[in-house]
Amino acid sequence: MEVVAPPTDGLAAPPPPEPEKQMPTILCCMCSLPIPPNPTSMCVLCIRTQVDITEGIATNLTMHQCRGCQRYLRPGWVECKLESRELMAVCLRKISGLKKVKLVDASWIWTEPHSRRLKVKLTVQKEVGNGAVLQQAMVVTFVVRNQQCDTCAAAFTDNTWTAVVQVRQRVDHKRTFFYLEQLILKHNAHSQCTNIQTFKDGMDFYFTEKSHSARFVDFLEGVVPTKVKHSKKLVSADNHSNIFNFHYTYLVTLVPVCKDDLVLLPKRLAESLGNISRLAVAQRITSAVQFVDPLTAQTADVTEEKYWRYEFPSLLSSTRLVPYVVLGTEPLPEKARPSAPRRGHRIRKARVAEVELARECDLGRNDDRVTAVSHLGHILRAGDTVLAYDVSSANLPEGEATGDLKGRLPDVVLVRKVYPRHDREGGGKADRHWKLGELEKDGGDGGGGGGVSEKRDEAAAEKDYERFLQQLESDKDMRRQVNLYKQGLAAKPAAADGDGAMEDVEEMDEEEVRLDELLDAMTLDNANAGPDGEEDLGAASASIFEAGAAPAPNAELLLDDDPEL
Repeated sequence: MEVVAPPTDGLAAPPPPEPEKQMPTILCCMCSLPIPPNPTSMCVLCIRTQVDITEGIATNLTMHQCRGCQRYLRPGWVECKLESRELMAVCLRKISGLKKVKLVDASWIWTEPHSRRLKVKLTVQKEVGNGAVLQQAMVVTFVVRNQQCDTCAAAFTDNTWTAVVQVRQRVDHKRTFFYLEQLILKHNAHSQCTNIQTFKDGMDFYFTEKSHSARFVDFLEGVVPTKVKHSKKLVSADNHSNIFNFHYTYLVTLVPVCKDDLVLLPKRLAESLGNISRLAVAQRITSAVQFVDPLTAQTADVTEEKYWRYEFPSLLSSTRLVPYVVLGTEPLPEKARPSAPRRGHRIRKARVAEVELARECDLGRNDDRVTAVSHLGHILRAGDTVLAYDVSSANLPEGEATGDLKGRLPDVVLVRKVYPRHDREGGGKADRHWKLGELEKDGGDGGGGGGVSEKRDEAAAEKDYERFLQQLESDKDMRRQVNLYKQGLAAKPAAADGDGAMEDVEEMDEEEVRLDELLDAMTLDNANAGPDGEEDLGAASASIFEAGAAPAPNAELLLDDDPEL
């Protein structure tokens, strides 16, 4: 009988499946456990008992950190954040015995910041014989000890500085230095400074390198008008090795004209500045001094080169400002403005107005009033308080400089508006909802003769600081250059009254301090807390484990012929 195969439609029949190959097993020569064959003929547990690839690697080490600058010793002091890549590199360099094995992975194990412990989990590999590679994990613990670095040690030792920058201003107040302090804080220009000393007429900044002091001088020249003189003094010399040590001194003199000062410009200088009026008010101090004509709102900038060429003093300083109360304002049309200039430029948002004033101390005593033309017409309203110079009763110097202006000087020159504040009872200080930062500085030898003079200087400094805060309140452009922090923003009782709150919002002008200008103040409750209250532990280079949750050290046998094991 003939067997006919079924039709395949031209396709070949599929081949039969091949039988699965089973890996042969052998018995471990130590414990007789069936294992896949490997060059050592031993299981992983037996190899771990016989060979320890972490032998010779230090597991308990000491890490030195400076308490002052928070830097770590590498050797060489480096700044590293906690659990960062840089700190991991410093730790790995301190571990002895790593050259004998191959480092596969390194990660941080989380520890309490106050425990002064750093734990690193390492995964290493090493060939144990016959081509077998053993991989094992281990934990290395670093104990952080305090050690003072050379820079911090020099800061607390006399005569260890290399360069000093002496900043001086020949005036009877310190408002310019308060403003300069805020500029230094915002730009962090004092990061390389080892010590700061204050004096009655200035401040001294000490540096360990000449390049750091030169960079600081460049910063000062970019923010305030200055005149710089430098000198050097030989401290020691070694003729055999040709090494000489010098002390470098930079004398930085600031212009004696400050914000809100009333000045009389020289005639030739006024003509070169767009024929501006010679009687002007210092409106802003930057790399140049900006003056404004109080009668026409015309402005002009005097660079440091022009100032030191003519070098004119101030007629009246802000300590002579008198508070006046605004009784009414009347904007002046363009054609009615006295001595309106054709050249130069005016303040864009300024508006010249005729203001009716009365002394604040004369209210309720007499009906004496005075009328003045001011460039503050865009922010003055009836009932406001404004600070002004009483030129009519001031004792101005007589001579050729003021002779041609005799009889043409205004009786009152308005300078700036005073914003309402909530004064503390009996203190006289403003209860503001913002504050400023401060530099860490030491008091120098101010030449005080005793306790009475020191108290007098402290009281004068407090008054100058209060005037500086008032200047910040009335100048929006000045506040852009400094950092203001929030302070005591509690709910006010007036906020409950809806109508009163709306009226306050409508009456705020463009120069008043607003809430969106303030920054969140940093608290020091948690040393490792960031600006948002979360702990700032740096960018970790690898995974972070919870304390006590790190896996126990284990071993793994890697074979050349079977990498899956």
